[in-house]
Amino acid sequence: MSASVALTVTAPSAGAVAAHQPAPDARLLEIQQKQHVLDKVAGDITEGLSEYARAKLDGFTEVVVDPEHNHLRLYWKGTPPQRVRQILAHLPDGVTAEVLPARYSKAELHQARAKLLEGGKPISLRPSAAAEPIRITSIAGANDGSGLEVTYDEDRGPGKRDRVDPLVRSERRNRSTDVKAVTDRLTGINTTAVYKPLSEGPAPSIAPSAQPALGPAARSGIRKRDAAPWTGGAALKNPTGGICSSGFAVKDRFGNFMLSAAKHCDGEEGYWRTWEGGDNVGVSDRLQSNSLVDTIGIALHDKARGALYDGEANRTDGYAKPVVGLGHNFVGDYVCTDGANGGVHCNVVLDKVDIGVTGADGKYRPITDRGYATDWPSHGVAAVNGDSGGPVFVGANNWTADEARGTITALDKTVTCPSELNESTVLDGHQRKPWCLGGVYYVPISQTLAVMRWTLVTG
Repeated sequence: MSASVALTVTAPSAGAVAAHQPAPDARLLEIQQKQHVLDKVAGDITEGLSEYARAKLDGFTEVVVDPEHNHLRLYWKGTPPQRVRQILAHLPDGVTAEVLPARYSKAELHQARAKLLEGGKPISLRPSAAAEPIRITSIAGANDGSGLEVTYDEDRGPGKRDRVDPLVRSERRNRSTDVKAVTDRLTGINTTAVYKPLSEGPAPSIAPSAQPALGPAARSGIRKRDAAPWTGGAALKNPTGGICSSGFAVKDRFGNFMLSAAKHCDGEEGYWRTWEGGDNVGVSDRLQSNSLVDTIGIALHDKARGALYDGEANRTDGYAKPVVGLGHNFVGDYVCTDGANGGVHCNVVLDKVDIGVTGADGKYRPITDRGYATDWPSHGVAAVNGDSGGPVFVGANNWTADEARGTITALDKTVTCPSELNESTVLDGHQRKPWCLGGVYYVPISQTLAVMRWTLVTG
């Protein structure tokens, strides 16, 4: 399922990126600087391969970066090759590393995971004690290579989940034991089975009613009312009227400018418009869509620029930063999410890469990365409803630019919205009702570009 990633291209002159850069948090800046070094070492160890493609490395299981402690953990089945031992023997100043034994390699975990799939989606499990089908909600190898991690719930249908566990603790424990017995038997390796309801859909389905007249204070070229050349992270009205986010500026294989968006946001073929003002952005291109990466291309009526809106969702000065390229993801990375409703959150730490997840729409995304927000510096919020399709990035060039990492596809773990994200903002004449979540799944940008045969536009 891996493929070579398309080369980046530079956008033609499309207007200067706003220069009102806020001062980055000193601690976050230090973490990002250390992370850049650790990711370079991890990238050398994994030969620049994407999260999924690292299974090609004989014996490799996982690499975990720890930028707060400037440390790297490498899980390997057997002895790492001389090439890897040489890298670890010549680490950058201040960086430490350790090699830990793994029971299974990533390749073996991939083979086991495939046994729980049929036709590209998870099979239904039927433990003998369960009167209802069991739905697999995610599948991933354990970071330490100890086995396969399977999460499940009782299948209520696409978009439906139990808000409260219907089983008491002892019954759930027994149900998980039964599910593990089934997955152990099917895969032939050690598995864990943990109850975890279906991921949340990050896009609201309620459309606004009347379109109000745009007041004189409104302006174009901001997150809520984007303008050509189009920018990533903007608030867009999808063809059925709900709010979603624009992703990255790309070019298709014919050289046409497009904006990426979440396929599950589309609803039906039609026009995408700016959230405020209702200006025509472009139309869904059904020939350039793919459920496996939850992506659809918006065929634009004008050019797009290689830049992402930054800062809070309500920022009105049009501040954006250029996209300077793309990078692969590693467990332990700090990443930033960028959405129409939630703005930017740079407190998201990856606990898993190369995880298959069932989205709220019932479609399975075989390759995603997952992160959860820390309480610092953004109150434990990773993203907000309406952030579907929004970019995931890390800071680059001393925080003056962005490195593309992925596209938001699903959310997890409802949390209390802080006051700055509470019901105090009016969008399109209607009061926004945020729904904050602490976890985010995103499709790696390298995977999206390879599958869609797109190139990333840089600024």
